[in-house]
Amino acid sequence: MYHHIKKLMYTVRVDTPDPRFGNMLLEQFGGANGELAAAMQYSVQGLNCDDAERKDMLMDIGTEELSHLEIVGTLARMHLKPMKTARKAAEADPLIAIAGGGGVALCNSMGDAWTADYLKITGELDVDLRSNIAAEARAKIVYERLINFCDDPGTKDALQFLMTREITHMKAFTAALESMGKDRFAIGKIPPTPELVDQYFNDSTGANDEGDADARGPWNEGGDWEYGQAPAFQDLKSEKRGTRTTDSLTTLADAIGEANPVKSGRSPAGAAKHDETKHAKGKKEN
Repeated sequence: MYHHIKKLMYTVRVDTPDPRFGNMLLEQFGGANGELAAAMQYSVQGLNCDDAERKDMLMDIGTEELSHLEIVGTLARMHLKPMKTARKAAEADPLIAIAGGGGVALCNSMGDAWTADYLKITGELDVDLRSNIAAEARAKIVYERLINFCDDPGTKDALQFLMTREITHMKAFTAALESMGKDRFAIGKIPPTPELVDQYFNDSTGANDEGDADARGPWNEGGDWEYGQAPAFQDLKSEKRGTRTTDSLTTLADAIGEANPVKSGRSPAGAAKHDETKHAKGKKEN
């Protein structure tokens, strides 16, 4: 059961209210990466969890997120308070000032209503823990940006506390995931197709004027990786299964050469002649 104590988890102080900043704070109140979304996500995951130990952790952190929601809501209300009486302050966000009376609402900084679509709940504990780690990372970045845009020392102190707790929760979720002893890529129960899972497709090819080019690294070379050309340039290895070979009927170099004759080494004159032939053929057919 829940029990509310009339004391904030972290005491907040606002010396200089800023209605525009109060609007920004709503991102962590009713936004996609906000405290309400986190509280609901972890709590519902906990209700669904058959692992008693990790269920306890999910309920602990989900409940703490409700305390964070109270802190953010109090901060936002204190910053938005001038909207109740001052026309100039109300102009910062008429929706909050007129429809909400200058108080907090379950919406993000753009006025979009909170939605359960924000929640990532699969019923697979390890998958949900991965989602939670990512959620805490996103929330940490949002708090960091809020701190950078804030001029009020008391508000910064509270935001620093909230930002730090995101890392605390990341550590807890990561430890819970690692202690399950599962292989990092053992998701669910059905294994991936062996001949396909280690194929890396070079689907973004060529170079541009900004210096972007094909890159190699531990994400596509070494270990079990098999580096292959884009499926668009490959023949089907099995019509039934849809898997593709790494040997192309049309090499990637030839394909790029057709698209960009200058960079492929084909002379501009040769390219022009090729274009003239195509034009003459089209004219004859017409």
